[in-house]
Amino acid sequence: MGYSRSAAWTGLNTALLSLLLALPLVTRAEESASPPAAPPSALAFVQDRHLGESLGWLGYQVASRTVTFTTIVDAVGRTKAQEIVQDELQYLQPQYQQEWDRNLAAAYAASFTPEELTALDVGDPPPDIANKFRTKQRDVGLDMKNRSSELLKVYVSTALDNALKKAKP
Repeated sequence: MGYSRSAAWTGLNTALLSLLLALPLVTRAEESASPPAAPPSALAFVQDRHLGESLGWLGYQVASRTVTFTTIVDAVGRTKAQEIVQDELQYLQPQYQQEWDRNLAAAYAASFTPEELTALDVGDPPPDIANKFRTKQRDVGLDMKNRSSELLKVYVSTALDNALKKAKP
């Protein structure tokens, strides 16, 4: 079975969502030692393969499980609440996307060499790199969770606050 963009996106999204929902959020004290920036090959891989586009989807998954979302549903109904929250997440996503992509690139760079990332980005990587890609998704997901849970929290909280204001008469 070969490597594909959709397999990468699905696998990473599933891993990230389960980790973000199951593990406690990272605190600011744990974030204080910021790792070095990811190499250009890692950021190119994330951007070329659109792997960071999961931010909006993950944001909605987290938002829809909150008390605030339930409050919005109670105020305007489920369909309208979904629409308002998704619109707010979409509106805010550009403000958070670059940092999300950089964090994801750094997470990949921690598990792969620049040469491996270039091979993955070009497509049809050698079998050993494709296999490593599949087996490292959980590690990448854990790393991404550690780097980005606070970012996701702020993104979702801001979107929910804005949506709540729109749902109130």
